[in-house]
Amino acid sequence: MKKKRLALPKHATIKLSVTVRSHLKHKYDPASLTKIKTAIDDWIKEDAKRGIRTVHIAVDDPSEMREVWRNYFPKAPRVRSVSGKATPVKIKQAIDDLWERLRPKYLVLFGGDDVVPMFKVPNPTLYWRTNVSDWDRMLPTDNPYASSKAFDPQDIDSYLVPDRVIGRIPDMKGSRKRTDPTWLLNYLKTATSWASLSPNFYEKTYAICTSESTGAGKECMQFISKPVSDLLISPPTDDTLTSARNRLSAPLHLIKCHGNRLDATFWGHDTGENNEKKAWKRAITSTTLKACLKPATIVGTTCCWGAQIFSPDARHVRSHKRWPLASTYLRKGALGFVGATGRAWFGGDTMRFADYIVGDYFKWILRHASIGRALLESKHGYMCYYLEGGGTADALDQKTMVEYVLLGDPSIHPVAAKVSCPESKLNTQERTQRRAIHLRRAREIQKLLPKRTPATRAGAKAVYNKLPKQVTKKLEKFDINPAGARVAKLETRLGNQTRQSLEYYWPGKRVGNEQTQTCLVRAETDLDGNLYRAYVGYST
Repeated sequence: MKKKRLALPKHATIKLSVTVRSHLKHKYDPASLTKIKTAIDDWIKEDAKRGIRTVHIAVDDPSEMREVWRNYFPKAPRVRSVSGKATPVKIKQAIDDLWERLRPKYLVLFGGDDVVPMFKVPNPTLYWRTNVSDWDRMLPTDNPYASSKAFDPQDIDSYLVPDRVIGRIPDMKGSRKRTDPTWLLNYLKTATSWASLSPNFYEKTYAICTSESTGAGKECMQFISKPVSDLLISPPTDDTLTSARNRLSAPLHLIKCHGNRLDATFWGHDTGENNEKKAWKRAITSTTLKACLKPATIVGTTCCWGAQIFSPDARHVRSHKRWPLASTYLRKGALGFVGATGRAWFGGDTMRFADYIVGDYFKWILRHASIGRALLESKHGYMCYYLEGGGTADALDQKTMVEYVLLGDPSIHPVAAKVSCPESKLNTQERTQRRAIHLRRAREIQKLLPKRTPATRAGAKAVYNKLPKQVTKKLEKFDINPAGARVAKLETRLGNQTRQSLEYYWPGKRVGNEQTQTCLVRAETDLDGNLYRAYVGYST
């Protein structure tokens, strides 16, 4: 009997979910794989009730790829499955082919980095003196999957500005069919049962920042229209410690603290403590978090390695047996988590870098956007903010754009829209229009990005000495060599004109209790060395 071909619903929103079957089989035993398949089926059924057709496919499974081709686009050329080692480049090629035929609204990367591997790209803020600067040589990122352009590892413009709505549903790292599927099953339950809520539900906020970034923290609160008085400063006093823990049950979390590689803790820093090692205090641990967290939470962090997933059973982790913070949120019912995969950059006295990504992410969610679209809009808005102000996207901006990822189902809408008609033809046309705008806007932003070429370091010390005191006043504790700058010549095409300037970077670091914080002083001059603008970026 001939199999009936499936047809996409007339006004359906398509969500493409991709995974790598061989990697899942390596991690899970047959019983766990059966549970995961059942959870996926439930997820797909509930999506259908919301007007979303979820196409879940293992790109390394020839039979599944052939089935999708037969069901949805039999007249188009067949999409080949991934053969051999499933590398990010091969997976992206399969996604690009499927994207061209299905025209989905959302893309889900199903599984962690050891299932659907992240791209590893050069770090824009890497400095050759690795003992004093940002030493993330290669940066894990999902940005190339989110870009419709062909990936070129030597060209950051091929993946810097995304144009697809994307999210990753991570599981826990593991191997040899011993991985606990609960991490994945619990979030799939959330992705299956979520419901849009009233904006009033997200009125209460758990917002916390370090003492040295209080100025930027207050601006962040104003930026998302939340009371500045709700901002907690870490480390808290004895009087506010209990109150801070109780507020972890709030459904919106803005965390502007310090993070550490392979650490289940976000840290605060006490600027009033003279002993640098004693100045670093724990702000949030996953142990405290999992006891207080409530379902339907949305999270944005400016913390270093905030979005890292590591096995709590690994011997080399800093917090043995403690859950990773991002995983704790997702396992305990959070709808989505936005964070950095590496060392993040944020503002001290004023909002900068990650502050804008996270702040705008919350604003778009509160405007009824899906969590995936909220991150895409925030990245576009971040680039437009600097370009419209006459600035250029520097190395810190580039790293921020590349390393920020969404962990969660990108189609989830935390806040209910005032009017929702998923079956309407106009609703479908609106989504199509929005997708076209995302693509066009990304292309226009890319045209305005500067081209950088190395330049001589001669005169770097003289430029450093011209920096205003408000820029250098907080750098006494950082090891900075004024003559040891990285210098580049910038050329930006502006219609028939070209904007030319010189860009200087001076790195520095300070060491504390289990923490190393870095800074990057950035200055821009004209070709004659006249100072145009300068600021300091701090890692978290």
